[in-house]
Amino acid sequence: MLKKFWFVSDRGLGYGVTASSLHDAEELLRKHGYPLASERIMRVRDDVTLGSLDKEEVLPNAGPLAVRGVWYPRHNV
Repeated sequence: MLKKFWFVSDRGLGYGVTASSLHDAEELLRKHGYPLASERIMRVRDDVTLGSLDKEEVLPNAGPLAVRGVWYPRHNV
């Protein structure tokens, strides 16, 4: 079963990932070069909902949340 994760970083908005586990989500982020060298992940939220995401920046620019992969920034389409 896939879960939606939001990685809160100390810079920028963060990262959205859908994966089978936290470990899987972290691996997907690393595969795409995140977090950047100049930032740190401060915390991780799991079971993220659309309503909890930034409506101005994240939602219009997110990939599909139901598909495994990094959806913010969009890498899963």
